[in-house]
Amino acid sequence: MVRIRIQLPGAELARVRFAISPVYETVMALAALIRPGVHAVHLPWVRWAGPRLSTVEHLPLLRALVGRDGFKPGFLMPAPTSRLPDLDDELRAVRATSPADARDDTARLTSKPARRFHDDPRAGLPLVAAALRQCHDLVVAPHWDRMVRLLDADIAFRARALATGGFEHLFTDLHGDVAWTGEELIVHPRQSPSTTVSVRGHGLVLCPSVFCWPRVTASTNPPTVGTLRYPARGVATLWESVEPAPQALANLIGRTRAAILARLATPQTTSGLAAGLGITAGAVSQHLAVLKEAGLVATHREGRTTLHLRTERATTLLA
Repeated sequence: MVRIRIQLPGAELARVRFAISPVYETVMALAALIRPGVHAVHLPWVRWAGPRLSTVEHLPLLRALVGRDGFKPGFLMPAPTSRLPDLDDELRAVRATSPADARDDTARLTSKPARRFHDDPRAGLPLVAAALRQCHDLVVAPHWDRMVRLLDADIAFRARALATGGFEHLFTDLHGDVAWTGEELIVHPRQSPSTTVSVRGHGLVLCPSVFCWPRVTASTNPPTVGTLRYPARGVATLWESVEPAPQALANLIGRTRAAILARLATPQTTSGLAAGLGITAGAVSQHLAVLKEAGLVATHREGRTTLHLRTERATTLLA
């Protein structure tokens, strides 16, 4: 790990923006599965996701590319071109990587799958993109809506910080490993040696992330726009109910009602369900009324608190 100095003179500050990257989250989700001890906050998700990747073609190649702690090939993590790019657009960027850039990005990797990719990246890039798509569909997509709500909430919080305290407040509150000098953004300020990054008039994208927790990372040789990835606020709350509702049940009774039943494995309040699902408490109450009438939810009071819990009938239905 080295100190990264991102030069941001006055004109570059005008080009700072926020974005969310589905392909980056997929890459880092795999990193969390490979090294769960590094990303311990995601252990509930790791236990759920691990068995689901057995059907992914070319998974050994993908693991060889992303498994090294502290290093990921840059071509796997293109800078987002919009606030929330489509995964397929980002995968097209991965497939369009020039063979020379792919070789440069994987030169330091020594495993046999990585060396085979390095020797023939033109053949390997479509395989990598296809494997990333499969991984996303299997272990990220079931949680993607909740992840996006959390990441959007972080962006809204940072926008308020910028509005009230300027760029100094925004940058210094991102992460303990980020410092601002007035002209440079320094990542890992306590490390040495250092490398200087120039974004050359393209600006900087700040990307809140779920799976990069607990670290902050930055592109050290960006071809265009620079990127700084940092853990979003509230990541630890994301896996309080890690098991998503089965799709067949969502098709039968609706996604929101199925999600409510999935969360009610443990007692929940109406407001807690609303916060977790990103909908109003009034909407939750309406759904709960229907579920209670069908005998799928039971409600009781504990002091001043009203708690909801799914019934045995609901558990059977979920199974």
